[in-house]
Amino acid sequence: MKYRYWMGLVASVCMVNVAHADLINVSTTSLESSTEEAIACTIIATTGATYQGYKVLVAFSEAVGSDANPTMRVQSLRSNIVYTNDDWQGMQYLNGQALGNGTAVAGIYTNGVGRTPNTPTDSGILTLFAPGDAVCAYSKEVSHTSLKKVSVALTDITDKVLATKNLSTAEAFTLQKWLPSR
Repeated sequence: MKYRYWMGLVASVCMVNVAHADLINVSTTSLESSTEEAIACTIIATTGATYQGYKVLVAFSEAVGSDANPTMRVQSLRSNIVYTNDDWQGMQYLNGQALGNGTAVAGIYTNGVGRTPNTPTDSGILTLFAPGDAVCAYSKEVSHTSLKKVSVALTDITDKVLATKNLSTAEAFTLQKWLPSR
């Protein structure tokens, strides 16, 4: 009986150590309206590479339907860092201050996630958060009170950004602008 107990304990410890890995992507498919938000949350990995002390994440909010128009807010649950965007090619904001438009980071989206959001009215935000930070992405329909299907995703692209040798000067400058002030 003791032998089975110890073997079970050893097997459990091995499984826990093998199962632990850094989260690369968290996503959810949900319904949203102008009064109901869709939410995806995660805790940023504390291991692995960082870009100037931050993890680089891409957040997409992509709705289904020709009349759908999601807006997005990605915020830290620990600090005063809030990124917002309505249409991914439009202006992106950090704590209410304009950072630049989404077309400036389209190459980073393509290199990091392999694509840009599906339609011009979908939301997309390049974000930088500290390792260990708890982060949530909130998506809300701009004007419809009827429920719309939406996919909300947060993807850690830090390793891909650091491995990309062909970041244009404009993209490298853009990443610098996106850094939250400490």
